[in-house]
Amino acid sequence: MPNTPIVNGVNYSWANISMILFGTPIVGILSIDYKRKQKKENNYGAGPQPVSRGYGNYEYEGSIELYTDTWKDIIASSPNRDPLQITPFDIPVTFGGTGVATTKDVLRAVEFLEDPLEGKSGDTKLTVKIPLIIG
Repeated sequence: MPNTPIVNGVNYSWANISMILFGTPIVGILSIDYKRKQKKENNYGAGPQPVSRGYGNYEYEGSIELYTDTWKDIIASSPNRDPLQITPFDIPVTFGGTGVATTKDVLRAVEFLEDPLEGKSGDTKLTVKIPLIIG
């Protein structure tokens, strides 16, 4: 069977992602990453071959990278100016745009794990990558 190209095919791209934090669309975001994984392993008995498979808990993790001024705005509106004290919140991540179907992932019960800052000589922009815990 010959390969047939998709005519007018459009893939999701960074331009198709929008994110809302605390009811406000975030434009100072540079990246978001999140994943779900589950531990799976073979169980062994007599002999060298597996006799069954065991399944463990699901684990969720992620991070966001923001411009430092966006992060400072979040800090300013945090309880006691501490983003680590913000109660668990949801992050809706919407994928949509011209030529692609709109879909949404919702990260549930998210909390920030760190309040980082890094800058070095020659930087023309300051960004922070904040690890997340996801429920």
